[in-house]
Amino acid sequence: MTGKNINICTLHDSFSLKDKIFMRIGWYGFMAVGTYAIYKQNPLWAWAYIAYVIIGFALVVIPWLCAHCPYPYQFSTCLFMPAGFLRKFYAYRGPKPSLAGKTAACVIMVGTVVIPNFWLINDMPLITIFWLFGLPTLLAFPLHYCKHCRNSGCPANRAEQ
Repeated sequence: MTGKNINICTLHDSFSLKDKIFMRIGWYGFMAVGTYAIYKQNPLWAWAYIAYVIIGFALVVIPWLCAHCPYPYQFSTCLFMPAGFLRKFYAYRGPKPSLAGKTAACVIMVGTVVIPNFWLINDMPLITIFWLFGLPTLLAFPLHYCKHCRNSGCPANRAEQ
C-alpha cells in the first residue's frame, strides 16, 4: 500500500483489499439505500436515478476523471471497480483532466449523493443508513486517500508534491 515518501506523506502504489472493500461497500451501499428509498415512493424516479448514475458515470465521470487516474493503468488497482474493467473499456487519457471534465464529473458525483435525500428526508431510518454508508466513504477521501494519491492532476489531490 505504500510507495515513495514525499515529505511527511507516503504515496500509495496500490490499495489493500480492506481499502477496496470499505470504499465499495460504502459507495455502492449508499446508492442502493438511496435507490430503495426513492423506489418506495416512486419506482419511476428510482429508475431515473439509476439511469442518472449509470449514464453519468459511464459517459462523464469515468472518461473525464477516472481515465486520468494512474492507478488502474499503471498500478492495476482501483478503489471503486476492478482495474481491468477500466483498462478494457476506457483508455488512459493522461494525468491532466480538463477543467470542464473535472467540473462535469463533480456535478454527477454530487448529484449521486444529493438526489436521494429528497426522498430520504422523511424516512429517518433510511436516511440514517444512507449516511452511515455515505459519510465514512466521503470523508475517507479528503482525510486519507487524497493525502496519499499519485494522481497529481486530480482536483481532490492533497498529497504534498
